[in-house]
Amino acid sequence: MITIKRLKQLLTYGWKHAGQLATEIGGHLGCRFLIFFDMIYCYETYKMWSNQYLQEQFYLKTPKERLTIGQRYREEGLKRDVWQTEFVRNWNFIVKYSNIKYEQSGKREKRSKAYQKFYNTGENLCVESDVNLNRQHYLDGKISIGRNVLLAKHVFIDYSGEVIIRDNVQLTNGVIIETHNHDFHSNYKEPKTKITVTQLLIEEGAVIGSRAIILSSCHYIGKYARVGAGAVVTKDVPDYAVVVGIPAKIIRLMNEV
Repeated sequence: MITIKRLKQLLTYGWKHAGQLATEIGGHLGCRFLIFFDMIYCYETYKMWSNQYLQEQFYLKTPKERLTIGQRYREEGLKRDVWQTEFVRNWNFIVKYSNIKYEQSGKREKRSKAYQKFYNTGENLCVESDVNLNRQHYLDGKISIGRNVLLAKHVFIDYSGEVIIRDNVQLTNGVIIETHNHDFHSNYKEPKTKITVTQLLIEEGAVIGSRAIILSSCHYIGKYARVGAGAVVTKDVPDYAVVVGIPAKIIRLMNEV
């Protein structure tokens, strides 16, 4: 079912793009209406937006070509609709349960249990206020959280890629985790739509200090590792290592005497 917001976008951009195309081919107002109605039909049939209609030069395609291309767009569109529904559901959950009112006596446990059920985590999860877990850009990310995990105030976890958090991990105040990056940030010649997703495994007993940032170039934080407050982690952290600084560097191994 199309939402009011989507319908407005469809009509507004469809009419605009139909006008652009009609002007290019020297058509009159009637031509613009024909193109516009064809765009509406293609959205209803193939989930194809008007800018995609122009990009594919759909108005020039044979019926067989339209069917082949259209089916691909329909599959992508249906997948996008499922993702959007899940995104909105996740957003509504975060808005409700990240509220500071759940810091009141007796409500924190209710919030923690809600997160535990919603994200299917291990038992004894502890969640404080303003904890945000989400994925972006229609990516099929995953998150797995073990037992006895702490997600302190203002923790942000991007699981556009994949995040695995083992038992007894502590993410303290303001920790940020990223599992995707835009390639054009490092190479301006890359298209802005090109996105790389990554996986992060945080092993058992690791503690991430306040306001530390774990970038997508880090794929592993080892058993009982310690990440110092404010550190920016750009590469893997070995088991039992203590890392601090920007970028984070190992200052000692805790199993060393």
